[in-house]
Amino acid sequence: MSFSQILRPRPDVLSDEGIDGIIDLANLDDPKGKKLEANPKRFFSLTYPTADVRRVIQKLSDRFSGRKDTPGLFLFEGLKGSGKSHLLLMIYHLFRNYKVAREWLDAHKMYCELPEDTVIVVNKFTDLPLYSIWDFIFEKLTNHRPEKSVVQPGLKDVEKVLGDKRLVLILDELEQGIRVISDPSLRQQNIAFLQMLSEWANRSDKVTVFASIYSSQEEPGSTLKRVPSCRVQFAYSADKAKVVLHRLFENYLDSSYDAYASTIDSYLNTWRRHQLSSPEEYRSEMLLTYPFLPEVLELILERVPARGGFQSVRGALGFLANMVRLTHDKADLITAAHADLYDREVVARLSDLDPSGDLISKARGNLDELKGQPLVSEIAATVMLYTLTGSGRSLGATREELIRHVLNPKVDINDFERTLLALQKYASNFWVQEGRYYFDLEENPDSKVEFHSLRIDRSKAQSLLHNLWLDEIFREPNCVIYQGEEETKGALDELEKNRLRYILSPRKLSQEERHALFHGVPMRNQVILLEPKDPNFNLDAHKDLLKWAQRQLAAQELATNTRDSSRKAEYERISREDKHHSIDTIRRAGLVFILWEHYGNTASEDQIEEEAIPGTTREDVLNYLSQQLFPTQLFEEHLLSRLSDILNLTVKDIDRQYRSILGFPVPTTIRAVSQALRELCRNRQLSIKHPRGNFCGENPSLTETEFFEATVGEPFETPAVHPQMSIPIGEKEKTPTPEHMQEGITTVISPPPVTARRQEISILPQESSGALRQAVALRLQEFPDARVTRIRATIFLEKNTSDLSTLPATIRGNLSGQGLVTTETTITKEGEFTKGEVETIIESLPVLPDANYGARLDLLIPTTEEEKKNE
Repeated sequence: MSFSQILRPRPDVLSDEGIDGIIDLANLDDPKGKKLEANPKRFFSLTYPTADVRRVIQKLSDRFSGRKDTPGLFLFEGLKGSGKSHLLLMIYHLFRNYKVAREWLDAHKMYCELPEDTVIVVNKFTDLPLYSIWDFIFEKLTNHRPEKSVVQPGLKDVEKVLGDKRLVLILDELEQGIRVISDPSLRQQNIAFLQMLSEWANRSDKVTVFASIYSSQEEPGSTLKRVPSCRVQFAYSADKAKVVLHRLFENYLDSSYDAYASTIDSYLNTWRRHQLSSPEEYRSEMLLTYPFLPEVLELILERVPARGGFQSVRGALGFLANMVRLTHDKADLITAAHADLYDREVVARLSDLDPSGDLISKARGNLDELKGQPLVSEIAATVMLYTLTGSGRSLGATREELIRHVLNPKVDINDFERTLLALQKYASNFWVQEGRYYFDLEENPDSKVEFHSLRIDRSKAQSLLHNLWLDEIFREPNCVIYQGEEETKGALDELEKNRLRYILSPRKLSQEERHALFHGVPMRNQVILLEPKDPNFNLDAHKDLLKWAQRQLAAQELATNTRDSSRKAEYERISREDKHHSIDTIRRAGLVFILWEHYGNTASEDQIEEEAIPGTTREDVLNYLSQQLFPTQLFEEHLLSRLSDILNLTVKDIDRQYRSILGFPVPTTIRAVSQALRELCRNRQLSIKHPRGNFCGENPSLTETEFFEATVGEPFETPAVHPQMSIPIGEKEKTPTPEHMQEGITTVISPPPVTARRQEISILPQESSGALRQAVALRLQEFPDARVTRIRATIFLEKNTSDLSTLPATIRGNLSGQGLVTTETTITKEGEFTKGEVETIIESLPVLPDANYGARLDLLIPTTEEEKKNE
């Protein structure tokens, strides 16, 4: 049973002339009145009351019934073929032919009373470009041509010309009208004039403006959209199908889903038998778009306009009408397979999407070669329609889409599979890529590489990506790629163990995987596990990366095998470009360092933190670890916190602890631990004991080898040696006292022995350098005689900002827009500083808004023996 037994095509649909598929406002002036635009009764009979239509009519009714909150600007925005001109024509006939319109309104249960004293001014700018819109309007209002003015009129001028009449202004293709005005000043005046009218329309019903534009991102749409308006963007896709079906079939509004539900179910059951299931909502879509497959309307009504639309006067609607004419007596469902590439009308319309015509010609040549294969014409028609309406990743049709369009209850699936395979094997312009079938003009190098890449094994592509990551990005030989626990541990064991070993994981690992990976590994605090910052990234399963890797290998093979130097250069270019894409994508995934805070007996007891690395190379990782996460100061603090545990241990044993125990600071250099111990010794916080001497309060004068054999002990005081001063009696002493003067003898005056103790004070973070200076000054008042020997100032900023450009360029570089910034700067000054000098240094710190400023000061505080005893 054909669909025409249920839905009756309109006579003009089946006629040789076809239908008028595009509304042209210029046809309003047709002197014979035969054009659809000039025949209001016929026009309204073909107009379906969409949600947008009902909304516009309701707004008009509200506007002219006295409501003050309704806009006077109606802005219709959409691509070519979306229905803008149809809506403008409907507005025209509502005002001009209200009696005819009233019958249509009543039939569809809509109400709208409109004034009779309106002057309707219509212009389609592609047919009649204007130097100044106001001169055109004034001419229509006064019935004589005014002198051309170079300055836009004011509101009072318009009111004077309009008088007691109401103006209805209908402007089609408005963007084109503004764009062709070459004088920038005049172009802006026209836009300003339109804005003035629109704003006036919102205050009074004396003028109402209707305009169609392609995009509100361009002038004059970008200006007019700021004025309150009734904006129509034709977003109701279900309405589009109803508009088409109402235009093509005369009894569409009276039809019932029950009449064709069984036909649709038979198709769904056929597809289901071949593992192509459809959700319940797809059945509803088929009921809505019958007799067209939903995808046909999507291709013609959505994709074709996005590609620029059909250029012929009948447009997309005319294409669909031709498909009805081709199938009305033999098909029960219209699909893309019915767009026969041998039909002259189909080819003429599709050539608008293929201006050269070469692609269709080459496809027909392929069909001629495979003539006799069942379903070859249907498959080719479907693939061609998907090719011409697609681009990028949507180019061509998937196997599932081909099944929906080609397979009906009477078709043998085996015929379909055999013919599809024959097209792939023998049709020189028929291609398949990533599961999509499409036609291509020629066998170019990129296509050749793409086709050849399909033969490259996935494991070879993964191996290439691993090598790129290791050699081109991370650039560290002492590194392995995670490939499972056992394999990774084996590879890790072969690396040098006297320095950092790196593991690059292609994906985020689970905590169980991390726990198992580190279990039993020697010197495991020297193992740096790095995972992608992007939680969804997986190098081994990334479709784009794998495809680029396969293309690289394919291009290298083809370059090796070809003798054509130019073609070889092209293959090498493709390989370089895909290599660049691969490297760029891996870098964008970023790195995070898995920081162990505690390694438990089981994975559930583990505690880790993910630290984002600012970069992707080994140098970036090392700099971040050594300067931000594990500076020498952190080792000093950590060693002091467990001083009782390390007493009497050799430096070598302590160093081994820090290289083995997860949760300890990670030594990023050979001297990381020993340098911290030397600093603690110099600060008298511990002592270093060695056969060559015991040291405290100084940097031990030991070689690094000797230092590693030394042991850690309690700090001790080194007695200070003070020279004595003899003052002979009879000489003039500078500061004599009565107790020291005895006749005939020499008095030896020994000032009280003075020593100094070291003390570190910390200043809590403050909101600015000025606040930090005040806090430091207040704290130093407690130590009036102290000397400051070291100042360590820390500036910490963590800010989630909507605009990075508000931050100093030294922090953000050239970045702008939203982002999260975390930065920490530590500045150290050593010497001997007075209280005033310390405050000056603090005030001279870099100014960073919203940052916290903290400081740590090392003091030398004079202490006499007597004070020491009192303490």
